[in-house]
Amino acid sequence: MKEKKIFWLLVAFIIGILLLFHKERRDQVSYQEAIAEEIIRLHVIADSDRDCDQELKLKVKDAVVERLRGELDGAESVEEAREIIGDNLGELEVISQEVIEENGFSYKATASLGQAVFPVKQYGDLVFPAGEYEALRIFLGKAEGRNWWCVMFPTLCFVDETKQEITEENKEKFKEVLTEEEYESLCQKKEDQIFFKLKIVEYLNKVIDYFSI
Repeated sequence: MKEKKIFWLLVAFIIGILLLFHKERRDQVSYQEAIAEEIIRLHVIADSDRDCDQELKLKVKDAVVERLRGELDGAESVEEAREIIGDNLGELEVISQEVIEENGFSYKATASLGQAVFPVKQYGDLVFPAGEYEALRIFLGKAEGRNWWCVMFPTLCFVDETKQEITEENKEKFKEVLTEEEYESLCQKKEDQIFFKLKIVEYLNKVIDYFSI
């Protein structure tokens, strides 16, 4: 009898854990989809993981951000930001290609605006859940190296790269386009361990997708 009681307690515990993570997964998917409707990300993919290609990736990123900064700073909606980026795709390819050639490389750059899958990403005390986001993507050469990403709208690559932090000014910009609940879902609180929860949810999503094939 004692063994049976322990067995059913263990079963109940496992079911409870699964229900907890199911709710966590459902909530995060809901928030992620809502957040994704209000932001546009930048994704620059290096030709390879060689140091020189990784350094070039950052130079291309700087050139693209500098070109769009003035116009996107004045964008008041994601629709307006999308139009600005779309209208400049050809020029962004040219700018990226110029940076490549100025640094002695011969491969090509291509730019596109569309949906892309991103993993969990933490910037300071804000954590973005994994999922699909609209993104300006710059592919360099074979695009087989480590990539670099940030948020282009509403804050235009808000990260202080030396500290990996977000300024209070840029946080206010997020609060302007997100609901209070959506913004709070991004906030990393030590007692909540949001980053680790999102990583577990991301892993469970992969397991579920694998067994759904």
